[in-house]
Amino acid sequence: MKRYFISMLSILTLSAFAEDGKVLKVMGGDNAYVSRSGAKTKLAVDTELTVGDEIFSEDAVLVIQVYPTTQISINKNSHIKIDQNLIDDNGVKQKTTSVIGFIHGMIRLEVSKDKNEEVNQKVQAEGIAFSVRGTDFEISNDENDDVDLDVHEGAVEASSPYVQTFVPEIIKAGKGFRYNRKQRNFASRAFGPRFKNHPGFLSRQEVRGRWMKIKAMKKEGHKSIIQEKRDALKSHRRGRKN
Repeated sequence: MKRYFISMLSILTLSAFAEDGKVLKVMGGDNAYVSRSGAKTKLAVDTELTVGDEIFSEDAVLVIQVYPTTQISINKNSHIKIDQNLIDDNGVKQKTTSVIGFIHGMIRLEVSKDKNEEVNQKVQAEGIAFSVRGTDFEISNDENDDVDLDVHEGAVEASSPYVQTFVPEIIKAGKGFRYNRKQRNFASRAFGPRFKNHPGFLSRQEVRGRWMKIKAMKKEGHKSIIQEKRDALKSHRRGRKN
């Protein structure tokens, strides 16, 4: 019974904070929603997001934060999914592994980190994956549903199970790139970003400040749960003695 009791409290500790991000901006429309476990919820500023959420912008332009400090601007009529977001913080170096599923539309990402962080951010679309470690870029579908990439800052690595290359395909700032879904091949193209109504990201200092507040709340919450666990165990032991 004691082992079972401890196990249940451990599960509570792990699931106490399922929040993986928040909506920062909703502009131009009011039909954007998140689909979670088959249920639809209208999106508004500060709506909490979690892994598994599918986000549909519909008639709105959105900006969301995926913790710790990734910002994603989502154009109208776009659809993405938060596939993975793992944050490992040992108190010395914070390591984040995050995967965003790009279904269709147009998005722009800004991924920032400091010297005490390691960020492995990936965006996956059908047949193609883009990996980054601190950059600013946008992804969109063209009229043929091919996937276009335009890099504003930093560099992006492209890979595909259908394209074998001896060295990674690296797309640097000021360059464009296209993945042809029908022919399953890569091609360089002129830099030509299309997200003209991108509403702008929060400053990197501001988005980091938001994360630090969330991080402090998580830490205090875990302390509270650990104390509850200790109190419950003491009560359980006293009950057995009596």
